[in-house]
Amino acid sequence: MSTTDYANGGIPKTIDELKDYCERNGFTPSKTRFFVGFDYTGAKAFGIYKDDKTGEFVVYKNKADGSRAIRYRGTDEEFAVVELYDRLQSEIANQKLRYAADMAERERNKYEKSSSGMPESIRNFHIEDHPVRSRFDLGEDESYESSAPRSSGNGQDDGSGFLKVVISIIIWILVILFGLGGVGGGGGGSSYRSSSGYESNYDSGWSSDNWDSGYTDWYSDW
Repeated sequence: MSTTDYANGGIPKTIDELKDYCERNGFTPSKTRFFVGFDYTGAKAFGIYKDDKTGEFVVYKNKADGSRAIRYRGTDEEFAVVELYDRLQSEIANQKLRYAADMAERERNKYEKSSSGMPESIRNFHIEDHPVRSRFDLGEDESYESSAPRSSGNGQDDGSGFLKVVISIIIWILVILFGLGGVGGGGGGSSYRSSSGYESNYDSGWSSDNWDSGYTDWYSDW
């Protein structure tokens, strides 16, 4: 199978294709901790390589303590590659969500510093306690405005205005990052969909330069 197949809507099926995919999108090992094509022995790493002695393909995760968890070992290269590709897409989604949450937190902190006499309910507001729905998630009988907090009706500022600003910021960030549902990143103009349902949309506003592997759970087996 030629490498053009996965670039036209498919997914990488060989180690060489996965390596090309990562290189073209700036997913370098130093940035992502994904090592494609060789056996990295250091801590905090995902990877895939072919064992020259056995001919088997190995998909692994090196945890924070340096121990290794083997996700797959066998002769099916396509299965092995898709396992790591799906994990990469999952990690990209995690990075985007964390990045969006951090941006929202910074906006909230700037608002707090510039406001005086802020109600305690606002000072204690945390975005992770309030799931956000965009207009794409609302049903036909709902409107975007109806999902936003309303005032108390007594002319007093009960904090709903601030909540509305924060929610609007979050929705704006998520729409930019995810487009209409893509979770991948990088440059270019193609779109990839894996067997687990992850899709990367290269026209999204998120840049792979914002990658922070500190968000990764390096203690779990996978």
